[in-house]
This record gives sequence, structure tokens and C-alpha cells, in this order.
Amino acid sequence: MPVPLRSSTPLVADAPLTMVPLLPTLVVGSYKGGVWKTSLAVAIAERLAWADLKVLLVTSDTQEDARSRLGLKASDPQIARIERGKGTLTVLGARDSVAIDLLYRSGPGRLGQGSFDVAVVDTPPILEGGHLPGVLLVTPIDGTDAARNLISMLRGVPSNSEIILAKVHRMDPVQWERDATAIEQAAGRAIQYLSSPLPRSAPVEAAHNNGRSVWALPRRGCTWEFLSAVDTLACSLWTKAFPKKPWPAMPPLKATAYVDGWDGKDAP
Repeated sequence: MPVPLRSSTPLVADAPLTMVPLLPTLVVGSYKGGVWKTSLAVAIAERLAWADLKVLLVTSDTQEDARSRLGLKASDPQIARIERGKGTLTVLGARDSVAIDLLYRSGPGRLGQGSFDVAVVDTPPILEGGHLPGVLLVTPIDGTDAARNLISMLRGVPSNSEIILAKVHRMDPVQWERDATAIEQAAGRAIQYLSSPLPRSAPVEAAHNNGRSVWALPRRGCTWEFLSAVDTLACSLWTKAFPKKPWPAMPPLKATAYVDGWDGKDAP
């Protein structure tokens, strides 16, 4: 089952801004490194491509780890396209005003890569990483977040952007619900959150370290929990872009033998 999204009582927000991206855009932003930000961005972009979309993945981090996690090499073109079923995933490094021009002003048409349906942005670990207007902002947080910096980032999110918190750390779901509600109150605005905290899946990490798709992994244990959450986040952008179209099923997977109780949660 997909991971459901929950939200507390909506809070009063400022009047929405009129500035919106030229494409429905999901941004993965956090002021911290090491919270699986790029892992989520890559997996979400891939999932949307598997839904037969033309996806633009903008990596605004100078390290551009997203490229290697997709199996791209330094010798590959700066604008690289990968096929996922009937969909495509185009990866481009763009930072600061270049990224703003691409998303809000001239648009991705100037890239000479045809049209796109949606965009996913992997931002660097800075407080301003989540401050793009008119987007769906996914904010992964771990078990050691500094409350002051987290709240400062969320308070700077434009009022016409939606926020989804994703806890990438094992904890009691009831406690996470309390924490998410407290974060919402401190930020002074409505925030959604993934109801189940996400474990760090060793197979997912190994796949990305070796440039392999996480959607080819056996779907069990921690890996299944991670992919279910990614499916929910990708569906959130799909719903904004195509509110009347049903969300396509996950990409097909070759059958694998799995025995409950014997296979470990993080079995490769």
C-alpha cells in the first residue's frame, strides 16, 4: 500500500504569490546534507518517467550526484536523456539564476530537447533551497535536525508552495505525528507529511552508489517502504499536473522468490 499523506488543520497563510514555474515542479530541499535528499529526487524523477512522462531533472547541487546515481559518467553529455519505459528522464545541471531562468522565465524549450511534462529539482543543502515559489516542496529530515534551521527554512517557503515533510529515520509513527504537528505550528503554515517514517534501505543506497535504478530492486522490507513513499510523493506531483488522470501502476518487476520471516528486511 502507498504511504498516505496526512495534514493537520490548515493554518492561515499569506496571500499566494502569482509567480509559478512554467512546468509543474517538485523540489527536494533541505538545509542539511546526508538526509537522502538526492536519493529521493532521483527516485521520484525515475518514477514519474515510468509513468510515461517527459521529466526534467534539474540538479542544482555543485556535486551533481544525481548524474552518477543514474549511471551517467563524466564523459556523458551535460544534458543527458535516459529512457524509462515509454517515458524519458533528462538530467541537467543548473544553479542560481540559470535554474530560475530555466524554470520561470525562458523555460526548458531553449535546451533543444523538446517539451517536458514535469520538472524535479535537487537543491543544495542550504536554507534557501526550499524557497522556490509555486512548487511542491519535499523536505526530508532525519533524527538529528536542528529545529531552528528547519523552522527558518520552512518559514521562508513562499505561500503558494506546498510542503511535504518526509522523516528519513526510524521512529514511532505516533511520535512522528506529534513532531510533524509541532513543526507545522512553529512554522505557522499548513504542512503535509508522510505518515510513516522512512528507513534507510541498504539496497537503495547500494543501487545508487553503483548507478543502478532502484525500481529494479526486489520490493520487500525497507526497500519496499522507501519505494512506497517515493510512489506517494511522485503521485502528489502527478495529481497537481493531471488532476483527472489516474496514477499509473509502479513499473513492472521480474518475479523474485521471497519467503516472509526468512528474508531479511535489507536483504540484497
